[in-house]
Amino acid sequence: MSTTTPASIPPTDLVQAQLDAYNAHDVEALVATYATDARQYEYPDRLIAQGAQALRERMAARFESSRPHAQLLHRIAVGNAVIDHERIVNQTPDGPVVRELIAIYEVDSTPADDERAGEGTNANGRIVSARFVFGEEVPAEK
Repeated sequence: MSTTTPASIPPTDLVQAQLDAYNAHDVEALVATYATDARQYEYPDRLIAQGAQALRERMAARFESSRPHAQLLHRIAVGNAVIDHERIVNQTPDGPVVRELIAIYEVDSTPADDERAGEGTNANGRIVSARFVFGEEVPAEK
């Protein structure tokens, strides 16, 4: 998967590229979908990662420890907000576990040709924040 993300792709396509990178355990492709100063939160406001390096470290550790796989159950989008309902399967020493989550992504909507593109959080159409509502983790059905 490419580690560059075109600035003009629709927010839903960008979030799908992020999900594809997540399922491929491709840290660099996943980080490329986020702004360099993006933030991830456990909903509503507990910061769990800020900036590309923190996101890179968080996801590399996650991919190595639990080999997660996300199944998209439903997606809705309005403007630059994309909300996914996902089912995540993680591998643990005791066997696979599953949890549902809701991911709320905010995508920078500055067009690539806008004079503000690339300034601060105006991240040329990349994800600037993600908030996760985590469901309870339970053993996966066999």
